[in-house]
Amino acid sequence: MEISFQMDGMQSLQRKLNTIKNLDRDPRVNQALGRGAKLIQGAVKLLTPVDTGNLRNKIFAEEEKFMQWIVDTNVEYSLYVEFGTGKLGDPSVPHTNKEIWVYYSDALKRFVTTHGQKPAAMFRDGFSQSHRQAFQMIKREVEEIIRNA
Repeated sequence: MEISFQMDGMQSLQRKLNTIKNLDRDPRVNQALGRGAKLIQGAVKLLTPVDTGNLRNKIFAEEEKFMQWIVDTNVEYSLYVEFGTGKLGDPSVPHTNKEIWVYYSDALKRFVTTHGQKPAAMFRDGFSQSHRQAFQMIKREVEEIIRNA
């Protein structure tokens, strides 16, 4: 008695498995990660309060290295906007216990008194609002790469 069988699609399966094995080196996946970072960047920018526009204009999505993207800013006062200041600031972050600040505003051409600033939380909230959508977008693109292997 002889038993034989035939498997169709083995080469296609092998290509798909090889594609999956090499996803961490695929530039198309890195590009998808970049698009996800840019989506998060857009959400953060929309939540960023605007005075002069400097902070909003300097929020960027950047490839730190292959397969590693960040959304960040190089504006020195961004932490004060993100977490707030004084008694109005985020209580999970250490703040000064000063009651009031007085500073001169070039824009207003006068002295301004403040008791602190509430946190804008634009990075935290922007990420919270958009990371699932970014993940789904990246997931769809990776599925497409595997499907077309």
